[in-house]
Amino acid sequence: MIFVGDVMQHDGQIEAAYNSTTGTYDYEDGFKFVKPILNEYDIRIANLEVTLAGKPYKGYPQFSAPDELATTLVTSGFNVILTSNNHSCDRGDKGVARTLDKLDELGVKHTGTFRNKAERDTNYPLMIEKNGVKIAMLNYTYGTNGLTVKAPLIVNYIDSNVIAADVAKAKSLKADYIVCNMHWGTEYKPLPNSYQKKWESYCYELGVDMVIGNHPHVIQPTEKKKIGNEEKLTVWSLGNFVSNMSIRYTRGGIMVGAHITKENGSTKLGDVNHHLVYVLKRQEGKTKQYYILPDFNYNDYQSDFISSAEKSKMDEFFNDSRALYAEHAIGTTEKSVKSDSKTGKLYQKLLKEYFAVRIHNPNFDLLLDKSIGHYLHQTTSRDGKRYLLSGICENYDQAKGIRQFILDLKFTDDVSIVRVTPSEITKIAE
Repeated sequence: MIFVGDVMQHDGQIEAAYNSTTGTYDYEDGFKFVKPILNEYDIRIANLEVTLAGKPYKGYPQFSAPDELATTLVTSGFNVILTSNNHSCDRGDKGVARTLDKLDELGVKHTGTFRNKAERDTNYPLMIEKNGVKIAMLNYTYGTNGLTVKAPLIVNYIDSNVIAADVAKAKSLKADYIVCNMHWGTEYKPLPNSYQKKWESYCYELGVDMVIGNHPHVIQPTEKKKIGNEEKLTVWSLGNFVSNMSIRYTRGGIMVGAHITKENGSTKLGDVNHHLVYVLKRQEGKTKQYYILPDFNYNDYQSDFISSAEKSKMDEFFNDSRALYAEHAIGTTEKSVKSDSKTGKLYQKLLKEYFAVRIHNPNFDLLLDKSIGHYLHQTTSRDGKRYLLSGICENYDQAKGIRQFILDLKFTDDVSIVRVTPSEITKIAE
């Protein structure tokens, strides 16, 4: 499993993503550096801290994000979306219901808010089975900023009786592992408060195996610990996955990967690791991308990718985070992207150039197709044109192989080979 922090959409992000050429909102390029890391994991969980309530789109304090944001979460690899947080009720009844409608349309699992009790009874806890391991996913929030929605809509709040009943149900459903995602804590504080500690202890008393936190908008420590004879994992706060926040400590977050194994009927926590990620705002022609960047030497391959001022902020964020983890984190190992790794080599092509197959007259819904979508990706050129591509190839000959593969799939025969650089996308003459 891999967990990431708050997915935000402030006004600046919404304005930046708008593509006047197409009349759409473009997010895909901003996620391209985390996508290969996410897809190393089976279960990929994000906290959607906005509603999908439709227009008018709005940031803080009452969020409604473009639907394209949720689409990009799914095409980037997320397969579990958490919806219970302090912004769940930002746009009233419509916001809660329409968010669920859009996530259902995308075919992605989600939990934390519900249309009615019958739906909650049927779908909660969210049960996920992968590789023979049955996981129960729970999600609660401390509150919703004083806003509420009317019955029959339900938002999961942190409540001792509710959580106890839900954990008991998870056990009755024969869950091998129970994960409790908690929206809690004091904003901008790097260490957990007494409220977090109380509820973490309560969850473990009930038999929860893992407690994952969001909300403070800064990273808080990760702790792998033994309770009784069992190893548990607490992530007090994952910080921001993507946001427009710019003050120190809020400029990014942490992606925590946890491996669990089941042998002879016993499920155990294995390795725990983490990637630090920084949010880089970068103008890309008609749109401004909010790149989510794991630690990597980007400027070695595109010299102007990160400005010197932004690089200083990025280094400061990583150094602050490492200092916090060196003092307070237990049992997790930092991972970074090495230049000679598979992901590092992919980054180099994305930063310099690559060859791909362009699909003409594209249907971008193909990105969500379960049989074809993972072979495709979207990018936006600096003049605002959107492209649907397949393959990230080192040379033309490799791209020819991808072209034949696409033709063999028989969903289109209108394709060409293109060269993709940071400044342009050009067709290769044959």
